[in-house]
Amino acid sequence: MPQDRDTIQAGHRADVTFRVLLLSLLFAYAGFILAVLCADVLWLGRTDPSTDKPYFFKMATDADVWTEIKAAFWLSIFSSLITSLLAMIAAIPSAYALSRYRIPFARTIDTVIDLPIVIPPLIAGISLLVFFNQTAVGKGLDNLFGVVYTWRGIIVAQFFVASAFCIRALKATFDQINPRFEMVARSLGCGPFRAFWSVTLPLAKTGLMAGWIMTWARAMGEFAPIMVFAGATPGETAVLPVTAFLNLSAGHIETAVGVTVLMVVLAGVTLVTFKRLGGQGYLW
Repeated sequence: MPQDRDTIQAGHRADVTFRVLLLSLLFAYAGFILAVLCADVLWLGRTDPSTDKPYFFKMATDADVWTEIKAAFWLSIFSSLITSLLAMIAAIPSAYALSRYRIPFARTIDTVIDLPIVIPPLIAGISLLVFFNQTAVGKGLDNLFGVVYTWRGIIVAQFFVASAFCIRALKATFDQINPRFEMVARSLGCGPFRAFWSVTLPLAKTGLMAGWIMTWARAMGEFAPIMVFAGATPGETAVLPVTAFLNLSAGHIETAVGVTVLMVVLAGVTLVTFKRLGGQGYLW
């Protein structure tokens, strides 16, 4: 019995040590992220030596800065909204097909869909530019719609990445819905379209909404593809990330940091909404 008691105590100590180690690393990493993000807010509160006032006050009282940020903000909201809706139109049937059907070359198709997510964003922008400038199909589309270096190019660049991200998010939702519900509906006389519309979509509505919100947030955060493919003209194609970069390059640090804080707040609100709607912690 004493030996068993010693073994139990040793196992308990090992369990506690292991748990403390893991939690320490978890909290250290979370603390690092918070420290980096809070540094932006604290920097805006520092005093500007040239005006003897906080950097935030300097930025807040500059009408030109607010005009630039407001234009970038609404352009980001507008383009991301259109992009996320288009992504949902493409992603819902695509994600459902990947979730339910055994299709030829499934792994190849799955890999192709993932490529816009994993390739470097700069490469995505260059590839779009080459396609719309150097191929017959791309030139035809550009002549018809006028996308290169226009606000429409923002939507194309966002869609290229966000739609793939949206498919992954929605596939995770459809994977959690038992196909037997659809089979029961089919056995009661529903056709495939009616079963999908009346059974599957209502069951998936919170996941679809969460996926749409995260797709919108992903579109809002796109930078390099937009910079390369749509350009960086303030008031026309400069979305929030591009505006932050332009101001950083011009030495307007307070404006760049102000836009950064704004985007961090938007991202935080988006994540909270995503979690409250039951969004899953994984998208792959």
